[in-house]
Amino acid sequence: MLPEALKGFTSYREWLEEDPEFRGRIVFARTLPPRPPRREAYGGAFAGVLQALGLKPFTHQKEALLQVEAGRNLVMAYSTAAGKSLVFQAPVLKAALEGATSLLLFPTKALAHDQLRRLRAMAETLGVKGVYPYDGDTSGELRRKAREEGLVLLSNPDMLHFGLLPRHGDWAPFLSRLRYLVLDELHAYRGVFGTHVALVLFRLLRLARHYGANPQVIAASATIGNAREHAETLTGLPFVELRETVARSEREVLVLLPKALDKKGERRRSPLLEAAYLARALAEGGLRGLVFVGARKSAELIARYAAHPAVRPYRAGYTARERRRLEEALKRGEVRVLVSTSALELGVDIGELDAVVLVGYPGSVAAFWQRAGRAGRGERRALVVFIPREDPLDEYFLHRPELLLGSPPEAAVADPTNPVLCPLHLHAAAWEMPLSREEVLCPGALAELRAKEGRWYTPKRHPHREVSLRGLGATFTLRGPEGEVLGYLDERQAYWEAHPGAVYLHGGESYLVRNVDAKRREVWLLPALEDYYTEPRAETHLEVLEGEPVGHGVWVGRVVLRERVVAYVKKRFFTGSVLEEVPLELPEITFPTEALWFHPPQTVPPHRIPGGIHALEHAMIGLLPLFVLAERQDIGGLSYPFYPQPLPSGGGPTLFVYDGYPGGVGYARAAARRFPEWMAATLELLKGCPCAEGCPRCVLSPKCGNGNQYLDKEAALLLAASLTLSLPPRRVH
Repeated sequence: MLPEALKGFTSYREWLEEDPEFRGRIVFARTLPPRPPRREAYGGAFAGVLQALGLKPFTHQKEALLQVEAGRNLVMAYSTAAGKSLVFQAPVLKAALEGATSLLLFPTKALAHDQLRRLRAMAETLGVKGVYPYDGDTSGELRRKAREEGLVLLSNPDMLHFGLLPRHGDWAPFLSRLRYLVLDELHAYRGVFGTHVALVLFRLLRLARHYGANPQVIAASATIGNAREHAETLTGLPFVELRETVARSEREVLVLLPKALDKKGERRRSPLLEAAYLARALAEGGLRGLVFVGARKSAELIARYAAHPAVRPYRAGYTARERRRLEEALKRGEVRVLVSTSALELGVDIGELDAVVLVGYPGSVAAFWQRAGRAGRGERRALVVFIPREDPLDEYFLHRPELLLGSPPEAAVADPTNPVLCPLHLHAAAWEMPLSREEVLCPGALAELRAKEGRWYTPKRHPHREVSLRGLGATFTLRGPEGEVLGYLDERQAYWEAHPGAVYLHGGESYLVRNVDAKRREVWLLPALEDYYTEPRAETHLEVLEGEPVGHGVWVGRVVLRERVVAYVKKRFFTGSVLEEVPLELPEITFPTEALWFHPPQTVPPHRIPGGIHALEHAMIGLLPLFVLAERQDIGGLSYPFYPQPLPSGGGPTLFVYDGYPGGVGYARAAARRFPEWMAATLELLKGCPCAEGCPRCVLSPKCGNGNQYLDKEAALLLAASLTLSLPPRRVH
């Protein structure tokens, strides 16, 4: 059943192709059947709560509730809209009725406040009091009430780290009665953020045990490939895993190829413009939807290009009040389409949606379906449109769209023994309560701690302040013309996106960066009428500390990365033509991480080596998320025609791929193990791309610090062919 607004049409495809703007450019279409859940009678421990709420669980919810009442730690790897929340809501409310406490952790404040509304409504029906938020937006008076009266606390890992754990003595009554720990959207806790969360949970659980509690963990996740193992990595506890795929309505999946700008189809219209036209068509057609993009600036540009009052940008970095206003406007229908980064990928309730548009592959099959699942939560058929960008990974799936429908979800990665982050959290843990020897998770921290009578103490006075769970470095506050707070950026984002002279896009409006106050960590913005946007240029250097061979001529080891934004270019809206390059002097960001490297065979003339390895580096990084669950911003690369220092692997041209976060997360090491398949896929991409000199679909990178200068696609193809011939034959992903 299609929405009422599409009356007279038999499909979304038919509706779109009636518009000359989209006619003939849908290159793949598949309608997925519904898989509605079945309800089943349940008479277990939580039946009284469900009955009082007038709820009857689905079969998969009943199975999960039986595992909870048996006392097992549970992780639900269910598809979106499968009703994961009820499985922790019922136990948490029953515990509150009995005077026990529960702590519910969410990766975002928006998700916690959305869940708070639902839980409070349920609690009121049951006569339960004591359901409180506890996050950065909570007033001092409400925090005091939460501490003194709270039975159900909704928070996030950041507030747990900064607000609760350092003051655990004040929370002793709450912690001593802690029956349930709920981890919602578990798949969001991966990479560096996941590593931080694992270490925060280690600190929480040791303090709960100190006060006599042994909380049971209920975790909810999207369908990642290793839900049980990931839950066990994050908590150090054994888990039972349950899986279920639910689709309440049909989904029509379309691939929309951006309009060709030449006869051969080598040049295509910007996917941002394509998404803007589609967003406007949805809004004018009376449909409600989300457009997902991979970058903040893209969200702002699409909303600007759409030029429709019912199409608005939504992203992290906005204030909480602004985000909630947009969520409510979408629910009420005042806004028809929100253009969002991953900020709306998680399960905030924004009502029933008709359509989801994905501008580019989001980096994993799991994320693709998490975003696609935001539509189709009612009876009406939903639309999912994939618009490929000019990007190696998008090009790969453009020619293999069936892989989007049939590939298994990837595994999430987190590493609580990270050599940089683990010691920081152990200092915080020792400050909270002295550590025993077996609690020192990473031996490297022992040299920094102080031993006394078999316990380990920290010499630091404020170790919690040294840890930022999200981003890199200190947080910068964005201030508008009157000093009002517009949003926040981490240190790296501030230097890349809000440097002096930058045009910063916020809420669909352009602002010119007036001043960056590094001491006060503030960025001051002025309204701007410029007809251009800005992109940074950066220099990156890498120093190898140590390395080991992992086979096939590939090495992995510890490195130090040095990065500095040295200039920015002004680019015209719509066309992207460069107007001017302006030099900058900004502080250098330095951090240790992990990298893989190898020496390509010198099978091209020496003068073509620099452009060849630079192009090969771009193509490889573009395809890396096929083999490792990593976001594009999580990884980086460097190529040297001749590395300036001695290496344990020898000399000659050297290509590096590194983890883009302090300490590394394991991406480079995992990629090294898949090197033969990775290189074969890179060769296939370079051979299959019809361009002659390189394009965004093969070797041009949006992240390139020097603006994609000095690239030689043909030399990269020759180098990839030589490397592939030297490797054992492997099946391509």
